[in-house]
Amino acid sequence: MTKNIMQEKFERSREAAKITLDKVSSWEDLNAATLEEADEKFKEATKEHWKEFAVSGVLQFDPKEGKQVLRPFTDLDGRAAVGILKEAGIDTSKLTYIRPGEYLQGAINLDTGDKFGVVYEEPTYTAYFDHHAPGTKEVTSTAEIVYNTMMELGMMEKSEAMDKLVKFVTDIDNRRLPAEEFLRSGKTILGLQRALDFEKILTYFKDHESPTEELTPEEFQKYGLKEEAEKQQKTVDESMATLERMAQEGKVIDTAYGQIVVNANNELKVGSSAAYVKYDGIINFTPGKSFAVTLKEKDITEEEVKSRLGDKFQGKIIRGKMWIYNDKEPLKVELEDIINALK
Repeated sequence: MTKNIMQEKFERSREAAKITLDKVSSWEDLNAATLEEADEKFKEATKEHWKEFAVSGVLQFDPKEGKQVLRPFTDLDGRAAVGILKEAGIDTSKLTYIRPGEYLQGAINLDTGDKFGVVYEEPTYTAYFDHHAPGTKEVTSTAEIVYNTMMELGMMEKSEAMDKLVKFVTDIDNRRLPAEEFLRSGKTILGLQRALDFEKILTYFKDHESPTEELTPEEFQKYGLKEEAEKQQKTVDESMATLERMAQEGKVIDTAYGQIVVNANNELKVGSSAAYVKYDGIINFTPGKSFAVTLKEKDITEEEVKSRLGDKFQGKIIRGKMWIYNDKEPLKVELEDIINALK
């Protein structure tokens, strides 16, 4: 086990170092009389040459345009990855938002590209910090990969607050926090993190142990979350009422993976956050555009789905918990096909 961990650390830092070394004009630029001086030169070269970044944006259906549109913001994992790089002294101002799963050639791609760990492609100067490689089931996050790599390169020191923040991001990204916490999400950082930038979340973890601690009135004021908290509580109430109505309308089905909510055209706006409180999964489906099947506990494999769908199969399986399709080409599979594939 120790050997595997050491090998993983070596591979991460080696690949990340290539990003810097391939851009240094002359090896003489890194020559130094002492190891400490060499390390400092390497860190300065990294800050100088790590300039162009890409991160997965968010796809949202635009009713006016009648199609999915890429929005210029990212999820918590992407935000945290960028924030950690800034904490390490790296300028991330040249940041491009791209479709999830795609990559920008010549850039350092964060939380996108369908790779695992740190990957550097020398011919194109393209790098990846990601955890979405097909077939990968390891529980981690891009934020965790970036954090560990920055420490291994000597770009930043380990800290208790950052440790807690990274665990928080990894838990959210892998849905490892209790589903019932959604019901209290108007009172905790867990439910309100979308309204906070990276720096404020880091500040929170300097003062708190857990993301499920209820915020005090003073903290709502400190973080500017009063209005957001009221809005989130309204979302919780409306979502649970919608979920109850959907169940009465027969939109919760029995499958081989448990009881699953059928959420067509974003009827249940918060999706799995509400569905997981009572059920085992959800199908988010936009006809002709995209779908995402997410499961709370049980795993799903591509082999299982293909055996039921055959040539109709579209999409990819992520970490055994998600079956998604959000490509540019029109969606051909129907909702009924997805439901049958899960039974």
